[in-house]
Amino acid sequence: MDTYDGIAFDEAFMKPWLALEKALKKMGREIIVDRESWTLELGSGMTMNPHSIKTGVQGIINYLVKKEILTLPNYSLKREHITLVYRRNIRSYYAPTGGMIQNRLSLRNKVKKGDKLYEILSFNKQGNLPEIINIYAEKDGFIFDVSTNCSVNQGDYVLDICSPNID
Repeated sequence: MDTYDGIAFDEAFMKPWLALEKALKKMGREIIVDRESWTLELGSGMTMNPHSIKTGVQGIINYLVKKEILTLPNYSLKREHITLVYRRNIRSYYAPTGGMIQNRLSLRNKVKKGDKLYEILSFNKQGNLPEIINIYAEKDGFIFDVSTNCSVNQGDYVLDICSPNID
């Protein structure tokens, strides 16, 4: 990707890197930033997570030092273990109907196929009593990400399960 069209990536992760390439080129230093470049994550949804911010900033500094774009005296690259997984190993779950999410498993919970992930308290439009709809895991893995809202409309994102051992 050589240009940013505004719709290609979540949170426009390429735009800052393309701007950096352009700025460095104007200064006489042509660098093509690898497309595995880091994105600064501040948290999720409408919340900021200080650990996410610290880790994200550290990742960007490491990347810039490793690519020799940034030189910092007495700086040693911070090394953390990162498990990379294929996107196909992440299964997203969306609300099959509107309602309130309850009893949702939290981040990092391990699940087996058939385990209950969450319930939706669904309010119907026919005047009947609300019903509880149970949502079950379709494969083994762990809870990788969760939405911040408990109120959902049909089709809203609820959570992701990551199964890192599947190729």
